[in-house]
Amino acid sequence: PRQLVDEVDGRDMGTPDAWIKRDPSLIRLTGRHPFNCEPPLKDLVDAGFITPTKIHFVRNHGKVPKIKWEDHRVTVKGLVNNPRVFTMDEIVSLPSHELPVTFPCAGNRRKEENMVKKGLGFSWGAAAHATSVWKGVRLSTLLKECGVKTKEQGGKFVCFRGPKKELPKGKDGSYGTSIAIDRAMQDNWDVILAYEQNGKPLAPDHGFPLRIIIPGFIGGRMVKWLQHIEVTSKESDNHFHYYDNRVLPNEVTAERANEEDWWHNPDFIINDINIQSAIRSPEHKEIVTPTEGTYTVKGYAFAGGGRKVIRCEVSLDEGRTWTLAKIKRGEAEWYKQHGSPEQQRNYDSRGKHWCWVHWSIDLEKKRLCGAKELRCRAWDQDHNTQPLHIAWNVMGMLNNSSYRLRIHETKTESGEKGFWFEHPCLAGPQPGGWMVPEEEVRPQALYASLGGVDPRKIPDTKFTVAEIEARNKEQKGVWVAIDGLVFDASSVLDEQPPKGVVITIGGTTYAQEFAGLPKPREVALTNKFQGGKLPCKGKLSK
Repeated sequence: PRQLVDEVDGRDMGTPDAWIKRDPSLIRLTGRHPFNCEPPLKDLVDAGFITPTKIHFVRNHGKVPKIKWEDHRVTVKGLVNNPRVFTMDEIVSLPSHELPVTFPCAGNRRKEENMVKKGLGFSWGAAAHATSVWKGVRLSTLLKECGVKTKEQGGKFVCFRGPKKELPKGKDGSYGTSIAIDRAMQDNWDVILAYEQNGKPLAPDHGFPLRIIIPGFIGGRMVKWLQHIEVTSKESDNHFHYYDNRVLPNEVTAERANEEDWWHNPDFIINDINIQSAIRSPEHKEIVTPTEGTYTVKGYAFAGGGRKVIRCEVSLDEGRTWTLAKIKRGEAEWYKQHGSPEQQRNYDSRGKHWCWVHWSIDLEKKRLCGAKELRCRAWDQDHNTQPLHIAWNVMGMLNNSSYRLRIHETKTESGEKGFWFEHPCLAGPQPGGWMVPEEEVRPQALYASLGGVDPRKIPDTKFTVAEIEARNKEQKGVWVAIDGLVFDASSVLDEQPPKGVVITIGGTTYAQEFAGLPKPREVALTNKFQGGKLPCKGKLSK
């Protein structure tokens, strides 16, 4: 299913993406621009096996390029006998392949890691993944058309990239990566160049007109707006291939990673997804009363590398014992209803499982409410499971610790005894969750999601608006108050903002009416604020 959005979200007005229609229910994790988002967890799970395109998570490093189908070209070069430049019509004319695939951002559930210790990435929640039906041409088909050379002839990797000069990092401003030639050429890995998602041309946020889909991999390897394919003897040298999507050892800080060049150590690259699960029901702050009867606990699970999820289970005693849940497998049902005759014949025998599962278990309400916490975990066919505790890493990648809800006694509106369920945290700048004390949730969550200044390091000094304005008149330099904190903005501003010193960002990258500042100053000030580069002087007095 594909659900369309009728109009441009007001938050996108004034950004380079003001032409793209987006669902306003999506949780924005990096403000207005660039667009990085995920749906509410309940919306993702409740939508069913196939995720509607409008709530598919989005990871954009910059603006979305405007590309016309008829103008787009894909170059295939390198270690091939017949280098070619393909039009989109030529690609579509080749034999097609269609299948459902689940893939996550490698940062799925990163906010939990950021609550342990602030890392390099923004705060994804537990819904940074999706399942779509992708249609395209097999990568192997395109490479065979070009006479790809064998491994013995040097063809060991296939490199991909999107448009040049789109991003501020890297030598050519493109996003690129690579995969091993074996993964590209063996058809049972189902690697395709996709031009349709859920029965329609790709949406702009998802790579129109062409992106690569590598089942079992993290989303960070599935290059969007694909323009360039090159067969090489070495893996990609693109900036994002090395400086993104890595799990470095716990002890390695960002500074140490740069000084000692941990980024180029091949042991720490992320390709295949790890085993993952989370709880959809009970929802955060949902109340259950300890009456007779049962409550249905629900969630999701997925694994990478084509590995089958073989069991999902829950624990009510902090992980000492576990109870098996029922698994609903939408992938097999999809192939029965929509697969080609060949897919229907070979689905069970091919040994690859590319999609998530939903799980559920009925628990006695009294037993559920009598516990201190509720956990879930999943296992794959190789008997990999989720650890009990977070394995923190500086990039906040692949967090798959057992998902934990804490349970607290409360009173219902009618005065009955009840118990409310607390998730670890909520995506992006949303407050709430047991991983941070309630009174500290909002500032700490904003910091983890958007940067700025660590709330634990804010000076206790307070300033009124009048005191800030008087200081700006009497002394050199400019101070401003951003989201209730006072900063020395002299490195960006040489005079007080026209609309006053009080500036609100509050979860957006750039405020629409940013105190009357011209766009370059607005952008520079916001970037320095979120990067923690503005000296914090204290708090704004109410």
